[in-house]
Amino acid sequence: MLIFVSLGSLYLLVSVGRSIYRRRNAVPTGAMISAQLTVAEIRSCYEELDDVMQGLHKHLENFHHLLASYEPAEAQRWDEEGAVWRGQWKVLGQRCRFGEIRATRLRKELEEMAEAYEDLGQTQEVYTKELRRFGKDQAPRLDRVRKRMQKIGERIAQSSAAPPGENKP
Repeated sequence: MLIFVSLGSLYLLVSVGRSIYRRRNAVPTGAMISAQLTVAEIRSCYEELDDVMQGLHKHLENFHHLLASYEPAEAQRWDEEGAVWRGQWKVLGQRCRFGEIRATRLRKELEEMAEAYEDLGQTQEVYTKELRRFGKDQAPRLDRVRKRMQKIGERIAQSSAAPPGENKP
């Protein structure tokens, strides 16, 4: 019984460790494409590119939440999530060899996928740059406004709680 529990615990720890590793480090979903570049390889690159695109969409959906109420911890989490996405993006580019487009009957499709790949990377870069700029330039202003509004609200609450005739301007 003790051996069974120990093996189960060990399996659980390894599984959790592997999940954490995969979240933090990009793991290729397939083998490097071959020099012959088959239709199946092009299709697998397309599917992985689509997954990476969907991942960027999900990541960028959280962007507007950060602008509405900028919190440094949330911005840091968003930035770390972006780094994970960037790792997956790089692994895709290496695996599908988007920088080495060769003559093939599917050259046009491969070129278009390489362009989409580059556009995704540039889009993520711009969003991250803008978030950092916002955090540096605009977040402190929003903090000051929030604090000012809180003080005004407290003064209004105090003046409405005071007995009549004792309201101080």
